[in-house]
Amino acid sequence: MKIFTHILILFSLILPMYAFSEDNAEPLPGRTLGNESAQIIIEEYASMSCGHCASFHNNSLNKIKKEFIDTGKAKLIFYDFPLDRGAMIGSMITQCMNDKQFFPVLSILFQKQIEWTQSDNLLESINNILAPIGLDKERILSCLEENEINQNRWKSLLAGRKYAIDIKGVEATPTFFLNGEKIEGKFDIKKLKELLK
Repeated sequence: MKIFTHILILFSLILPMYAFSEDNAEPLPGRTLGNESAQIIIEEYASMSCGHCASFHNNSLNKIKKEFIDTGKAKLIFYDFPLDRGAMIGSMITQCMNDKQFFPVLSILFQKQIEWTQSDNLLESINNILAPIGLDKERILSCLEENEINQNRWKSLLAGRKYAIDIKGVEATPTFFLNGEKIEGKFDIKKLKELLK
């Protein structure tokens, strides 16, 4: 319990220190779901604490995945755009995962979003949610420990958020781009089909 509290305090202090820093950190690369050579490119900027982001992943992505991603027509590139401390901790954990683990962990955290984002003990809740898929407390803590790798990941997440705002024009989450063009309004399989016509 003390370790969890220590890490929460650490991260609440780190966030304002780096939020507007001019570090030369490079944004993290997006995580790709689907065939790398797919011709239809969907970019998503999302916050782990964003309800509309969770709704897309829980209700719309499976249909897009079945018809477009699993068939090799499209790929989804996911970028973190953390809105608050909870979202940043969620991003730190997901980005700590390898490519095989990333989307399953992302998916379950979106499915259980209310459970962990509204918990009095956020990390304990995340631990309980991820334990059934084989991630124990030590593995989760390793993603949040104060070390150079995690500090660099933290800075890169914030650098990615700044890039998204300054270069891509991201103002809210989720924000989607289809083959480089910003999508206005709700995005689902119906909208995707309309835009591809």
